[in-house]
Amino acid sequence: MDEYRARPARSEPLPSTRVPDGDEVEYAECVLCRERTEYPQTHKGITLCPVCEWHEAQRSACSG
Repeated sequence: MDEYRARPARSEPLPSTRVPDGDEVEYAECVLCRERTEYPQTHKGITLCPVCEWHEAQRSACSG
């Protein structure tokens, strides 16, 4: 069940990205695997990377 945690923890900070208006955006880390997410660090709540979001959706999906 914990296959998404198989990745090694990240030791270096996540890179920032420039957006069209010239500001830099710092992206949040996934709370499970510490990979970069699609959310800025100012995003409130739990932040998950796309892979962990998919795994979480699979676990919580109705089995029918």
